Amino acid sequence: MKHLTFIFTLCFVSMAVCANVITYTADDQTIFPNPERGFTDELGGETMLSDSKNHVVKPEADWYFEEFGGKQTLTVLIYYLGNYRTKGLSDKILQGFDEDMQILRDNGFKCVLRFAYDWNSKNDAELQWVKRHIEQLKPHLAANSDVIYVMETGFVGQWGEWYYSSNFGNETQKLNNNRRQVLEAMLDACPSNRFLLVRYPLIKLSYLGDEVPLSSEEAFSGSIRARIGHHNDAFLADWGNDGTYGRDGDGPDDDPVLRQYIADETLYVPNGGETNVEGSLASQVYKQAESEMSKYHWSFCGYSYSRDVTDKWRSSGIYANLDRKMGYRYQLTTATIPSAVNPGGEARVVLKIKNAGYAPLYNERKVYIVLKNGNKSYSIPLQSDPRRWKPNGVVTTIDETLSIPAEIPAGTYQLYLHMPDAAESLAADPRYAVRFANVGTWDATTGMNKLNTTMEITGSTAINQKQTAPQVDKILRDGQLMIRKNGKLYTVQGTELF
Repeated sequence: MKHLTFIFTLCFVSMAVCANVITYTADDQTIFPNPERGFTDELGGETMLSDSKNHVVKPEADWYFEEFGGKQTLTVLIYYLGNYRTKGLSDKILQGFDEDMQILRDNGFKCVLRFAYDWNSKNDAELQWVKRHIEQLKPHLAANSDVIYVMETGFVGQWGEWYYSSNFGNETQKLNNNRRQVLEAMLDACPSNRFLLVRYPLIKLSYLGDEVPLSSEEAFSGSIRARIGHHNDAFLADWGNDGTYGRDGDGPDDDPVLRQYIADETLYVPNGGETNVEGSLASQVYKQAESEMSKYHWSFCGYSYSRDVTDKWRSSGIYANLDRKMGYRYQLTTATIPSAVNPGGEARVVLKIKNAGYAPLYNERKVYIVLKNGNKSYSIPLQSDPRRWKPNGVVTTIDETLSIPAEIPAGTYQLYLHMPDAAESLAADPRYAVRFANVGTWDATTGMNKLNTTMEITGSTAINQKQTAPQVDKILRDGQLMIRKNGKLYTVQGTELF
């Protein structure tokens, strides 16, 4: 069956305003990449960095981006700094990091970023050296924030996962004094426009001193509460996801209060990770993935570990649905747009957008209505914040009045919806723009979504752009019909409009 975009026109003759109403067809099947969401792989693996081996991305870039380019947009990077436990990071290490970030940029990727000291033991570094390394990394994180999706707190314990540790207390101390200092150093070093993810919700609760989930009012405010998100590297595991939802000491291993806390506040801060379930248990828990990713608003997940689970997702058909819905999946349902507007006039635009994904966007991103005629293009920003387009099938209505540029030439303009990356370095790269899940709307060359309608820029002041009644009087002067609108006289040519 051929999918069509339906357009009909409503004309308000008494106000000389016509609007096209477009109905869009949702694409609920196609799997395609979108920025800052989806399945991930860990690039670099178990590489202990040194001055002579100072890259994680570069050694594997050729095969990796050939394999995953155009399929994924995120990679997990863990920089293992075990050779620098008792000394500062060298210029070679910092240079290698910058070069790795440029390789991501060149290939249209971003990263989930973590630093640690070992994958094979709990032998991390003492607090003084951890803080020194974070201080050294801070300007390099800021310079490369455009290709960092989120940062994980890292540094403490085996894999940087804040559990087994030689220098930061035993496994039940989620936030002792030394761990608190690492968290504070990372909050300072993490770019202000990026989230810092903690491994256990109890870390955030202990640091803030309460159990109040982030509210809609405080979300995206830049406060500490609004900047700390979550990652779960034991997704679907027993015992409350290996203590992810557990309390320290004698508390429960799987606390429903902590689960609800994560469900509530991950509408406004990111959540993701990987599953570590292996063996026969994978067959018992794999079906929970869809409901739990939906409830806890997962935006990214590693597929390599554990393959026992992800292979079950594939063989059962669940994997494709997770691939479609992880993170955001925006769909246009209808748009109501004036068919003709004057230069310098106003146009009321009503868009209905459904988020079929498990999560919203989290990093700031503007939305533009773009008018294109040949090589002329005009972008008009919307006020709506896509970070607040709620997931799991919620439809958001955007009802805004746009100011049309006064200098725009007359002509017929194709209309687009554009969501480029917020970073100037990536804004013109279509690989970093958001694609909507609709039939017949995506323009891969420009990274814009076609609204499948046009707007005529008339150059005639006889057309009123506001869909509210103007103050208009009819006047007959020397046999010529004229109108007075808001105190100004206009000639009516050819047709009486009133």
